[in-house]
Amino acid sequence: MKPEVSVIVPTYNSEKYIAKALKSVFRQSYRNLEVILIDDASTDSTVKIARSFHEPRLKIIINEQNRGVSYGRNLGIDQARGKWIALLDSDDWYATERLTRLVAVGEAQEADMVADDLFLINDGSSEPWSTLCAESPQLKLSSITLINAVKFATSDRLAPIGEERTWSLGYTKPLIKKEFLRQNQIWYDDSLQVGEDFSLYLECLRKQARFYLLKQPYYYYRTREISLSTRKPTEYLSESCVITQSFIEREINTSGASPLFQALRENLVIFQKRLAFYRLLESFKQQKLRQAISQIIAHPYLIKILWQKSLMVLNKKLRALIINKAANSSRKSNRYPNFS
Repeated sequence: MKPEVSVIVPTYNSEKYIAKALKSVFRQSYRNLEVILIDDASTDSTVKIARSFHEPRLKIIINEQNRGVSYGRNLGIDQARGKWIALLDSDDWYATERLTRLVAVGEAQEADMVADDLFLINDGSSEPWSTLCAESPQLKLSSITLINAVKFATSDRLAPIGEERTWSLGYTKPLIKKEFLRQNQIWYDDSLQVGEDFSLYLECLRKQARFYLLKQPYYYYRTREISLSTRKPTEYLSESCVITQSFIEREINTSGASPLFQALRENLVIFQKRLAFYRLLESFKQQKLRQAISQIIAHPYLIKILWQKSLMVLNKKLRALIINKAANSSRKSNRYPNFS
């Protein structure tokens, strides 16, 4: 029987996680599915573990050389037989009812894309610490929300420097109709190192995809420190600027100064300011004082940001000092109780 859902799982050296990811798919209450695992030239036991499942719904494709996650997803989409493409990162997993819920909403709403909220869970933890929607109150979602291109793009705006990160809708893992991708010739850009999901989703929305988001979370998104530490902020932000600029150019060429164009322009300004700030920090760390001064002259607003950042750091240190002093005073009073 032809599967209704094709779950695409790109993986690379995921021996610690892949069994949990695959088990979560094969334990779905929704049964009419296939899993396409694309191993990107792993050097560990990832493939061996995957093959141990002996599951007829599992297809394993092995790349002879490392090609990147976008290449793997494109290969999986090309091989998929299902009506719906479902995405799963190899270190994440699904709640048992996820595909049942999403397919039902997708069919009822005649959607082209349908996603859910994400449970955010630290690597090694057994319980989520939050969800994407809880961390992004600016989204203002109802139980089922239709997401347009502007709402999607504005969700990607980073929090002010020094504040917590913003969890944009680019982190979601929607089901996408394969026919929609085929008709509009939309593929992952395998030249991108960051933002590949965001870029594909936004291109779908530019082509008028009907994207519905459920407020309930059924996807467990593992937050891993290694993925944050291996990428410099300047590298990530430089590519974010390039991606945003490319969409601005596409939008101005097709729609003029549309609402999406305006939203992307505002995003670009935010990315550029943050990029300038982190480049300044790199100059200070490398003791390139002349370069740092040149950057401040070119971007005078960096003085204000540095001042605000310094005040925030000072405030945190003062609060920690006050808390420690109060704790020490409490310990001393408990050590010498008053018996009078």
